[in-house]
Amino acid sequence: MSTTLQIKSHDGLQFDALYAEAADRGAPAIVLVQEIFGINHAMKEATRQWAGHGFHVVCPDLFWRQQPNVVLEPQTPGHFEQALALMQGMDPKLALADIGSTLDWLKSTLGHDRVVVLGYCLGGRLSVQAAMAHPFRCAVSYYGVGLEEVLPAASAATPPSLLHIAGLDHFVPPPVRAQILERVAALPQFEAQVYEDCDHAFARKDGDSFVADAAALAEQRSLAFMARHTA
Repeated sequence: MSTTLQIKSHDGLQFDALYAEAADRGAPAIVLVQEIFGINHAMKEATRQWAGHGFHVVCPDLFWRQQPNVVLEPQTPGHFEQALALMQGMDPKLALADIGSTLDWLKSTLGHDRVVVLGYCLGGRLSVQAAMAHPFRCAVSYYGVGLEEVLPAASAATPPSLLHIAGLDHFVPPPVRAQILERVAALPQFEAQVYEDCDHAFARKDGDSFVADAAALAEQRSLAFMARHTA
C-alpha cells in the first residue's frame, strides 16, 4: 500500500512524494526517480513493485516547481508533448536537490543510510547524476537518456552504478550507446547490461515496448546489485 507524504525541500518549501513501506522496518530504501510523465500509473506500479521486493520506496514529484502532481500517460494524445515541455522546463540542479531532500528524509525517518537511487528514462539519467551529488549506496538506471553527457563527470568516487541499456533505443542511437559503454568500461564500479532486441521503456508493463523476459532479467540483476551494495 502506498501513501502520499510531504517532504521539505532544501529551500524551505514542500513537495509531494509517493511512499510505500517495506514489511521490515529495517529494510533498505529506494529513491525512485520518475519518467517524464510524472507520478503516473507506471510509477505507482513501480513503487509497489520495489516495495514488494523488500525496500522502502519514495517517489518524489520532480515537476512540482512547474506544476504539482502532474499525471501524464504516454498513450494519451498530447501527453507526450506536455511531458517533453515539462522535462525541458525542469531545472536539473533543483531536481537533484529535491532528490537529495528525499534521501535526507529517508535517512532521518529510517535511521540508516542504506539507500539506493533508481530511475527510468529521465530518471535513468538523474539517478546517475544524483549518485554523483549525494551519498547514495548505489544507482540503478533504466534506459537513461543523455547519459553520454553525464558519464564524463563520473570518477572513482562515484557510487557503484548499474545501467540497463536498450539495444534498439531510438533515443540512444548506436554511436551514442558506444560512447556510453566505452566510458562505463573505464569505471570499475560501473556495470552496463545491454538488452539487444529491446526498445526504450522495455520495463514499463503497460507500455507498447514492454518485453516481459527482459524486464524480469533486468529486475533480477537490479535486485542482486542493490542487495550487494546495501548489505
